Amino acid sequence: MRLSKQPDEVSAAAILRAFSDENRRTMLELVATKEMSAGEIAGHFTVTRQAVSQHLRVLKEAGLVEERRDGRSRLYRTRADGIAILHQYFNDLWSNSLALAKEIAEAAEVDTHSDNDRGAEGESANHEQGMPG
Repeated sequence: MRLSKQPDEVSAAAILRAFSDENRRTMLELVATKEMSAGEIAGHFTVTRQAVSQHLRVLKEAGLVEERRDGRSRLYRTRADGIAILHQYFNDLWSNSLALAKEIAEAAEVDTHSDNDRGAEGESANHEQGMPG
């Protein structure tokens, strides 16, 4: 999966790397509902403003947030395209995991029936020979 971004392209791997940090995930949550300035975002963290700026740059480069200037302020909000790639990645992962779980469960069910069939055959053979089952 790739997201076109001016002018670079961002991969799902880059998005996941950006998303892997707890502070960046919190920043995404903050700007998911409203546009916020870097200063407003920084007010929610105990890290330095420089660290917040670095986190925001990583999110921006990954295509998860967009920045716009309003005078001297930089305002941030989530980018729907970047979030969509993240959503699709986890949706695919979940679907693949469910499919694998289903295969494992079905294989276990077949094995259980095979074991039960063998057990029933053994009991039947023992019964026919007058042996206790």
